[in-house]
Amino acid sequence: MNENEKLGFWYSWPTIIFTLILFWPIGVFLIIKRVSKDKKTEMNSGKLINGLGIASYCMAILGFIVFITESFAVEDIVLALFFGAAGFVLRKIAMKIKMESENIKQYLSIIINGNVRQLYAIASTTGKSYDIVYKDIKKMIEKGYLKNAYINENLKEVVLPNDVTISQNDINVTTANTASTQSKIIACPCCGANNTIYGNIGECEYCGSPLK
Repeated sequence: MNENEKLGFWYSWPTIIFTLILFWPIGVFLIIKRVSKDKKTEMNSGKLINGLGIASYCMAILGFIVFITESFAVEDIVLALFFGAAGFVLRKIAMKIKMESENIKQYLSIIINGNVRQLYAIASTTGKSYDIVYKDIKKMIEKGYLKNAYINENLKEVVLPNDVTISQNDINVTTANTASTQSKIIACPCCGANNTIYGNIGECEYCGSPLK
């Protein structure tokens, strides 16, 4: 099943681009909904949306040129303003998505790759206040970037599933089941988090991107 099939027809990129051309507010709404539904889109769609914004600006400029040099028709200026507004909104959305994706990458790098769990330590590393870090990580957990994780309010730290103590029996069973399968650590090309995969193909447990 490909990405568009998983998200559904209305959230596929061809549908979004088509609706942007017909009536961009609906297209913008579909983009926002897709970002909220798909972590991978949130992580790497900034460039695409920014490109759509630039294309809209080009259409607006073309409309203004036609208006000035040829017809002076009202529909030309309306079309130019229509695409100009679309370009402005799309560029704003692209900037917001890019900023949020960089934010997520930074937190994953610190929490997963750097093995830092204390919220005050994370705040110190990022240069942000404790409250902002708390809200950001809470939001990441809600969105599924840190599956089954939670914030220990007493210790003020992030607790991940793999932080739980594993008994020796569980270790023996796991070792027996995976002895014939070689594991390797791969950094996700999308979010940058380190993943342990078995075999040649896997999926990032943080953003859902395919790993090889």
